[in-house]
Amino acid sequence: MDELELQARKEKLDSLQKKFKRKKYMALLLALFTLGVNAFAWFVFSFHADYTYEGKVSSWDVEVKEDDHLVNNFIISVNMQPGMTDFEKEYEINNQGEVDASVDYEITSLSILGRSINLQNVGNPVTYLETFYPFSISVQKDKATVAPNDTGHFTITVSWDFEDATAYYRLNEIYDYNSTFKYYKLSGSDYNEYTVTSSNYLSNRNTLYLFKDDADTYFGMACGNYQRDTGLNCLEATIALSVEQAA
Repeated sequence: MDELELQARKEKLDSLQKKFKRKKYMALLLALFTLGVNAFAWFVFSFHADYTYEGKVSSWDVEVKEDDHLVNNFIISVNMQPGMTDFEKEYEINNQGEVDASVDYEITSLSILGRSINLQNVGNPVTYLETFYPFSISVQKDKATVAPNDTGHFTITVSWDFEDATAYYRLNEIYDYNSTFKYYKLSGSDYNEYTVTSSNYLSNRNTLYLFKDDADTYFGMACGNYQRDTGLNCLEATIALSVEQAA
């Protein structure tokens, strides 16, 4: 990644942070490498503290750590490919204040192969990824509320399983027609091969499935071609983690 691209990513983070008010920010940039293809995710941490109780302003001191180091702006990278060992990164949320800290997160944007996904139409973005793509990004928190002098954890897991003989992925607008693959339709619990051509592909696409191996191959090829042709990244996601005083 060259200096200009890093600057562009930093400017995007800065613009995201300006959308929040009365909050303290930290941002984490996670860089994923998919079969040699860069895939970036931005994590914007926001802290909100303006709650009072018992007639006084309460102490508010929350920090986020990774491997005993305070989180600020930094980059993590992982070699992401079919059959990879799950990549996991855990963050520690320490509440050193006098008021419970409420912890929540939201995947606020997602694009694949340069095509933005309307998250309002997909429900749970994590479930969406697992349904349509052979790779997944999981976000978990062990506590919804972190009490004073207690610690919670926020964990991000990236996985790409391999050789799952039972897995099929339903197609959507991200998938283009490829004559080298076999396509299937679901009937009850059975996936039956279906003859697909360039002329009938679009009319059937939303009811078609690809077998796991073909889905792996498709995204390996598609991401590589996309980066080569555009110089851009195959996968981009923004995850916002908020920690604020519980009412």
